[in-house]
Amino acid sequence: MKYHDNEVHLTLTGGYSIVSGSYTVNEFSVTSGQDPDGHIYAGIKLSFGSDGSMTFSVGRHGSDSVADWFNNKVPASQTTFNHTAGKLNFAFLGKLVLTLTGGILGKGNKTFTFLNVALAQGHAGASNNWWFGGQNCSNIGDNRVNCKGTDPDGNDVFFTCLRGGNAVNQVTVTPATILDTANWMKRVSDSTRLDQIMMPGSHDAGMSELHHCAPPIVGDSYVKTQGGSVGDQLVYGSRYFDIRVDYDYSTLVSYHRSGQWGCNGQDLKAVLDQAQAFLKAHPTETAILKFSHIRNYNGHDPAVTKQKINDLLNDYSAAMYTNPTGSVNLAEVTLGDVRGKIILVFDYSEYIDTATGRFRYKDGSSVQSGTNITVYDEYSNTSDYNKMKNDQLNKWHDYGGQGKGYLFLLSWTLTPSPPGQGVKDLAKVANSNLPGVLYEQIISNNASKPNIVYIDFVNSTTAQSIIQYNF
Repeated sequence: MKYHDNEVHLTLTGGYSIVSGSYTVNEFSVTSGQDPDGHIYAGIKLSFGSDGSMTFSVGRHGSDSVADWFNNKVPASQTTFNHTAGKLNFAFLGKLVLTLTGGILGKGNKTFTFLNVALAQGHAGASNNWWFGGQNCSNIGDNRVNCKGTDPDGNDVFFTCLRGGNAVNQVTVTPATILDTANWMKRVSDSTRLDQIMMPGSHDAGMSELHHCAPPIVGDSYVKTQGGSVGDQLVYGSRYFDIRVDYDYSTLVSYHRSGQWGCNGQDLKAVLDQAQAFLKAHPTETAILKFSHIRNYNGHDPAVTKQKINDLLNDYSAAMYTNPTGSVNLAEVTLGDVRGKIILVFDYSEYIDTATGRFRYKDGSSVQSGTNITVYDEYSNTSDYNKMKNDQLNKWHDYGGQGKGYLFLLSWTLTPSPPGQGVKDLAKVANSNLPGVLYEQIISNNASKPNIVYIDFVNSTTAQSIIQYNF
């Protein structure tokens, strides 16, 4: 027999890279006679650096016995191939440890552990093919498996792993879920005040769909601000929602318009239905819905709209947080008191009644009198990323911080300037830079955390980069 250097590479996607890692063989099977010197043994640990490369010194000769061992250990549905193996040269079951940087971690790093990960090598045509999977993996199609691991605190994470064609000795790893965005508040103590939490917020939250646009040719570029419904955004991890309301075409709707130009978005009833359903399914969470910008244009009467909003809310009384104290400061309310409830706040004074769940909102850089929640919310009004960044970091420095009795909102949004880039393209720029900025400010510069980070086109990845600073 001849010993061979059997090299396999792990590569990362999604903006992540490997700092270091290891694979420890716990169980194995090698074709008889292909490892006479015992290079492979239970407990052998192969460590690797940023190149993600491991080399197993063992012979190459296929056998049914190794395949049988592998198939018994790892069902077909838990491998990238999604079928049972024929003859294999060798097969391992062990612990994979990955220390990563980048992605939602910014310049930081974190270590993740995956137990009972399977690596095996067979033969197909003129090439040796690698098998990948594990006892905590499941096939999701296209030569991919989703594998469950844990973070340093023992919380579940899920990485998607792709092994390419037969001649490929590379496994491409994508960290899919480092945080459970749908249930992230579950990890926050009941005694934590709302002004001590750092949460993703959705700018123009209802604008994932467009209706009754004027002019009709107005498209996604300058009006659509979200890729998923409010229900989707809740799953992605957002917990603060900017809801701008109009009564149009005999329906209460969210909208994004300037004068006559723009579009309607989700119906308000759909927004409330989705929030209610989400919180029923995820009772550890809460959601703040801010009603503002009640439209006042060309016959759209704000008084009528406010009356209809108030009437509609009567159908959601059981889902709404209420408080008998009219002067309550919501920023000082604890998470334990509001779990499973919608918190509704309004930037107008009509119909305010804390006992029925209608709370008064005001903007401000300190607690405002006659209000139930004060939020510092000052956007940059620019399409230039660097101008927005500098403006918001200065405001963060001057007004940010937790436990102040009001909420500081970091408005990480860019405003389109036609005919330039639209909201989605601008959001890609802002959102892709956010993890690095948060790490630099909070970890490197020891800045106090913001309460709300406001973004367009909320997604799970960007939300995770915000949520992680609660833990």
